[in-house]
Amino acid sequence: MIRRDFIKTNGLVCLSAILGVFPGCSLPYEYSPYDNEVKSKFRNLTAKNLDKIKIINNNEAFKFAFITDTHTFYDEFNNAVTALNKRDDIDFVIHGGDLTLSALHKEFTWFNEIIAKLNVPFFTVIGNHDYLSNGERLYHTSFGENNYTFTYKGCKFVMFDNIVWERKNTDPDFDWFNENLKNDGSADLVIPVSHIPPYSDQYDGEDSILNQILENNNIKLSIHGHTHSFYHGKKYGKTDFLVGGDIADNHYQVITIDNGNYSIENIAF
Repeated sequence: MIRRDFIKTNGLVCLSAILGVFPGCSLPYEYSPYDNEVKSKFRNLTAKNLDKIKIINNNEAFKFAFITDTHTFYDEFNNAVTALNKRDDIDFVIHGGDLTLSALHKEFTWFNEIIAKLNVPFFTVIGNHDYLSNGERLYHTSFGENNYTFTYKGCKFVMFDNIVWERKNTDPDFDWFNENLKNDGSADLVIPVSHIPPYSDQYDGEDSILNQILENNNIKLSIHGHTHSFYHGKKYGKTDFLVGGDIADNHYQVITIDNGNYSIENIAF
Protein backbone atom coordinates (compact mmCIF):
# COMPACT_ATOMS: atom_id res chain seq x y z
CA MET A 1 0.00 0.00 0.00
CA ILE A 2 1.29 3.50 -0.90
CA ARG A 3 1.33 5.89 2.05
CA ARG A 4 -0.45 9.21 1.46
CA ASP A 5 2.02 11.12 3.65
CA PHE A 6 4.89 9.80 1.50
CA ILE A 7 3.17 11.05 -1.65
CA LYS A 8 2.50 14.46 -0.14
CA THR A 9 6.02 14.88 1.27
CA ASN A 10 7.94 13.56 -1.69
CA GLY A 11 5.62 15.22 -4.16
CA LEU A 12 6.50 18.53 -2.55
CA VAL A 13 10.21 17.66 -2.72
CA CYS A 14 9.96 16.79 -6.41
CA LEU A 15 7.96 19.90 -7.24
CA SER A 16 10.34 22.07 -5.26
CA ALA A 17 13.32 20.55 -7.06
CA ILE A 18 11.70 21.18 -10.43
CA LEU A 19 10.99 24.79 -9.54
CA GLY A 20 14.48 25.23 -8.14
CA VAL A 21 13.24 26.24 -4.69
CA PHE A 22 15.68 24.14 -2.66
CA PRO A 23 19.23 25.51 -2.35
CA GLY A 24 21.71 23.44 -4.27
CA CYS A 25 19.14 22.16 -6.73
CA SER A 26 20.20 22.64 -10.35
CA LEU A 27 18.47 21.50 -13.49
CA PRO A 28 20.35 19.64 -16.24
CA TYR A 29 18.12 21.11 -18.94
CA GLU A 30 16.96 24.47 -20.26
CA TYR A 31 13.91 26.22 -18.87
CA SER A 32 12.60 26.81 -22.37
CA PRO A 33 13.62 26.04 -25.97
CA TYR A 34 12.94 29.74 -26.62
CA ASP A 35 15.67 30.89 -24.22
CA ASN A 36 17.69 33.82 -25.61
CA GLU A 37 20.81 33.42 -23.50
CA VAL A 38 23.98 32.93 -25.60
CA LYS A 39 27.33 31.92 -24.13
CA SER A 40 29.95 34.66 -24.35
CA LYS A 41 32.23 32.54 -26.54
CA PHE A 42 29.42 32.32 -29.11
CA ARG A 43 28.64 36.06 -29.21
CA ASN A 44 29.70 38.61 -31.84
CA LEU A 45 31.22 35.89 -34.00
CA THR A 46 31.24 37.95 -37.19
CA ALA A 47 33.40 40.64 -35.59
CA LYS A 48 35.69 38.03 -34.07
CA ASN A 49 36.19 36.35 -37.44
CA LEU A 50 36.69 39.67 -39.22
CA ASP A 51 39.50 40.46 -36.79
CA LYS A 52 41.28 37.34 -38.01
CA ILE A 53 41.46 38.52 -41.62
CA LYS A 54 41.87 42.30 -41.31
CA ILE A 55 45.61 42.20 -41.88
CA ILE A 56 45.23 40.64 -45.35
CA ASN A 57 45.10 43.57 -47.79
CA ASN A 58 47.02 42.38 -50.85
CA ASN A 59 45.30 41.25 -54.04
CA GLU A 60 46.78 37.79 -54.33
CA ALA A 61 44.65 34.86 -55.52
CA PHE A 62 42.78 33.02 -52.77
CA LYS A 63 40.15 30.36 -52.18
CA PHE A 64 37.15 30.22 -49.89
CA ALA A 65 34.60 27.48 -49.30
CA PHE A 66 30.83 27.72 -49.33
CA ILE A 67 28.34 25.59 -47.37
CA THR A 68 24.68 26.18 -46.70
CA ASP A 69 21.43 24.85 -45.22
CA THR A 70 22.89 22.77 -42.41
CA HIS A 71 19.56 22.70 -40.54
CA THR A 72 19.73 19.64 -38.25
CA PHE A 73 22.01 17.52 -40.46
CA TYR A 74 24.61 17.46 -37.71
CA ASP A 75 26.50 14.34 -38.80
CA GLU A 76 26.95 15.71 -42.31
CA PHE A 77 27.85 19.12 -40.93
CA ASN A 78 30.55 17.56 -38.76
CA ASN A 79 31.83 15.61 -41.75
CA ALA A 80 32.02 18.79 -43.84
CA VAL A 81 34.03 20.59 -41.16
CA THR A 82 36.38 17.61 -40.90
CA ALA A 83 36.85 17.59 -44.67
CA LEU A 84 37.50 21.34 -44.82
CA ASN A 85 40.02 21.11 -42.00
CA LYS A 86 42.05 18.63 -44.06
CA ARG A 87 42.70 21.32 -46.66
CA ASP A 88 45.43 23.93 -46.37
CA ASP A 89 44.30 26.13 -49.26
CA ILE A 90 41.04 27.59 -47.84
CA ASP A 91 41.25 31.08 -46.35
CA PHE A 92 37.74 31.14 -44.88
CA VAL A 93 34.27 29.55 -45.10
CA ILE A 94 30.96 31.24 -45.91
CA HIS A 95 27.65 29.75 -44.75
CA GLY A 96 24.66 30.66 -46.92
CA GLY A 97 21.93 30.61 -44.27
CA ASP A 98 19.46 28.25 -42.63
CA LEU A 99 21.94 27.47 -39.93
CA THR A 100 19.01 25.90 -38.07
CA LEU A 101 15.70 24.20 -38.77
CA SER A 102 13.44 25.86 -36.20
CA ALA A 103 15.74 28.62 -34.86
CA LEU A 104 15.63 27.21 -31.34
CA HIS A 105 18.27 28.19 -28.81
CA LYS A 106 19.74 24.69 -28.70
CA GLU A 107 19.99 24.54 -32.48
CA PHE A 108 22.08 27.71 -32.55
CA THR A 109 24.25 26.26 -29.78
CA TRP A 110 24.78 23.02 -31.69
CA PHE A 111 25.58 24.95 -34.86
CA ASN A 112 28.13 27.12 -33.06
CA GLU A 113 29.74 24.14 -31.36
CA ILE A 114 30.28 22.40 -34.69
CA ILE A 115 31.46 25.35 -36.77
CA ALA A 116 33.82 26.40 -33.96
CA LYS A 117 35.90 23.35 -34.93
CA LEU A 118 36.89 24.99 -38.22
CA ASN A 119 40.55 25.86 -38.56
CA VAL A 120 39.76 29.01 -40.55
CA PRO A 121 37.44 32.00 -40.05
CA PHE A 122 33.79 31.75 -41.12
CA PHE A 123 31.01 34.17 -42.05
CA THR A 124 27.26 33.72 -42.27
CA VAL A 125 24.08 35.19 -43.68
CA ILE A 126 20.71 34.63 -42.06
CA GLY A 127 18.24 32.18 -43.65
CA ASN A 128 14.47 32.07 -43.57
CA HIS A 129 14.44 29.20 -41.05
CA ASP A 130 16.72 31.24 -38.80
CA TYR A 131 13.93 33.82 -38.48
CA LEU A 132 11.50 31.38 -36.85
CA SER A 133 10.72 31.57 -33.14
CA ASN A 134 13.24 33.95 -31.48
CA GLY A 135 15.80 33.17 -34.14
CA GLU A 136 16.47 36.67 -35.43
CA ARG A 137 17.38 37.82 -31.93
CA LEU A 138 19.58 34.76 -31.36
CA TYR A 139 21.26 35.26 -34.72
CA HIS A 140 21.96 38.91 -33.95
CA THR A 141 23.43 38.04 -30.55
CA SER A 142 25.53 35.20 -31.92
CA PHE A 143 26.86 36.87 -35.05
CA GLY A 144 26.01 40.57 -35.22
CA GLU A 145 24.31 42.70 -37.86
CA ASN A 146 22.31 40.88 -40.53
CA ASN A 147 23.78 43.11 -43.26
CA TYR A 148 27.52 43.73 -43.42
CA THR A 149 30.44 43.86 -45.83
CA PHE A 150 34.11 42.96 -45.77
CA THR A 151 36.90 43.17 -48.32
CA TYR A 152 39.56 40.49 -48.60
CA LYS A 153 42.46 40.55 -51.05
CA GLY A 154 40.68 42.91 -53.40
CA CYS A 155 37.30 41.13 -53.32
CA LYS A 156 34.37 42.85 -51.62
CA PHE A 157 31.73 40.57 -50.04
CA VAL A 158 28.26 42.02 -49.45
CA MET A 159 26.44 39.84 -46.92
CA PHE A 160 22.72 40.56 -47.22
CA ASP A 161 19.57 39.54 -45.32
CA ASN A 162 17.07 39.05 -48.17
CA ILE A 163 14.32 37.20 -46.27
CA VAL A 164 10.75 38.38 -46.91
CA TRP A 165 8.03 35.99 -45.72
CA GLU A 166 9.49 35.07 -42.33
CA ARG A 167 10.20 38.71 -41.50
CA LYS A 168 6.47 39.49 -41.55
CA ASN A 169 6.39 40.08 -45.31
CA THR A 170 8.45 43.24 -45.00
CA ASP A 171 11.00 44.16 -47.65
CA PRO A 172 14.70 43.72 -46.97
CA ASP A 173 16.85 46.83 -46.95
CA PHE A 174 17.28 47.01 -50.71
CA ASP A 175 18.63 50.57 -50.51
CA TRP A 176 21.49 49.34 -48.32
CA PHE A 177 22.09 46.42 -50.68
CA ASN A 178 22.17 48.59 -53.80
CA GLU A 179 24.48 51.15 -52.19
CA ASN A 180 26.95 48.58 -50.93
CA LEU A 181 27.15 46.73 -54.24
CA LYS A 182 28.66 49.83 -55.82
CA ASN A 183 32.37 49.53 -56.53
CA ASP A 184 34.39 52.69 -55.94
CA GLY A 185 37.28 51.15 -57.85
CA SER A 186 39.08 49.76 -54.82
CA ALA A 187 37.82 46.20 -55.39
CA ASP A 188 38.60 43.86 -58.27
CA LEU A 189 35.32 42.03 -57.72
CA VAL A 190 32.11 42.47 -55.71
CA ILE A 191 30.31 39.29 -54.60
CA PRO A 192 26.92 39.45 -52.85
CA VAL A 193 25.87 36.58 -50.61
CA SER A 194 22.24 36.12 -49.54
CA HIS A 195 20.11 33.12 -48.69
CA ILE A 196 17.38 33.18 -51.35
CA PRO A 197 18.18 33.39 -55.08
CA PRO A 198 15.93 35.69 -57.13
CA TYR A 199 14.49 32.80 -59.11
CA SER A 200 13.27 30.95 -56.00
CA ASP A 201 10.20 31.51 -53.83
CA GLN A 202 9.73 34.89 -52.13
CA TYR A 203 10.91 36.62 -55.32
CA ASP A 204 9.60 37.19 -58.85
CA GLY A 205 12.49 35.89 -60.91
CA GLU A 206 13.89 38.07 -63.66
CA ASP A 207 11.62 40.99 -62.80
CA SER A 208 12.30 40.91 -59.06
CA ILE A 209 13.92 43.91 -57.42
CA LEU A 210 16.68 41.62 -56.15
CA ASN A 211 17.62 40.51 -59.65
CA GLN A 212 17.35 44.04 -61.05
CA ILE A 213 19.77 45.34 -58.42
CA LEU A 214 22.26 42.61 -59.32
CA GLU A 215 21.94 43.38 -63.02
CA ASN A 216 22.14 47.15 -62.60
CA ASN A 217 25.38 46.80 -60.62
CA ASN A 218 26.94 44.44 -63.19
CA ILE A 219 27.41 41.71 -60.61
CA LYS A 220 29.31 38.78 -62.09
CA LEU A 221 28.63 36.23 -59.32
CA SER A 222 25.89 36.03 -56.68
CA ILE A 223 25.96 33.28 -54.04
CA HIS A 224 22.91 31.68 -52.37
CA GLY A 225 21.42 28.66 -50.59
CA HIS A 226 17.76 27.85 -49.84
CA THR A 227 16.83 25.58 -52.78
CA HIS A 228 18.64 22.52 -51.35
CA SER A 229 20.05 21.71 -54.78
CA PHE A 230 23.32 22.72 -56.43
CA TYR A 231 23.23 25.13 -59.34
CA HIS A 232 25.85 27.18 -61.14
CA GLY A 233 25.04 29.25 -64.20
CA LYS A 234 23.05 32.14 -65.61
CA LYS A 235 19.29 32.32 -65.30
CA TYR A 236 18.55 35.65 -66.94
CA GLY A 237 21.22 38.15 -67.87
CA LYS A 238 24.80 38.92 -66.87
CA THR A 239 24.88 37.46 -63.36
CA ASP A 240 26.17 33.98 -62.60
CA PHE A 241 24.40 32.27 -59.70
CA LEU A 242 26.09 29.81 -57.39
CA VAL A 243 23.53 27.99 -55.26
CA GLY A 244 24.79 25.35 -52.86
CA GLY A 245 22.87 22.20 -52.04
CA ASP A 246 22.04 21.49 -48.41
CA ILE A 247 24.79 19.92 -46.35
CA ALA A 248 23.04 16.52 -46.54
CA ASP A 249 24.01 16.54 -50.22
CA ASN A 250 27.55 15.86 -48.94
CA HIS A 251 29.11 18.53 -51.13
CA TYR A 252 30.72 21.90 -50.56
CA GLN A 253 31.94 24.45 -53.08
CA VAL A 254 35.37 26.01 -53.39
CA ILE A 255 35.59 29.38 -55.12
CA THR A 256 38.93 30.63 -56.40
CA ILE A 257 39.30 34.40 -56.80
CA ASP A 258 42.14 35.63 -58.99
CA ASN A 259 42.53 39.18 -60.30
CA GLY A 260 38.79 39.84 -60.57
CA ASN A 261 37.98 36.42 -62.00
CA TYR A 262 36.58 33.33 -60.34
CA SER A 263 36.24 29.59 -60.80
CA ILE A 264 34.03 27.17 -58.89
CA GLU A 265 34.50 23.53 -57.86
CA ASN A 266 31.70 21.36 -56.45
CA ILE A 267 33.43 18.91 -54.13
CA ALA A 268 32.11 15.74 -52.48
CA PHE A 269 33.11 14.92 -48.92
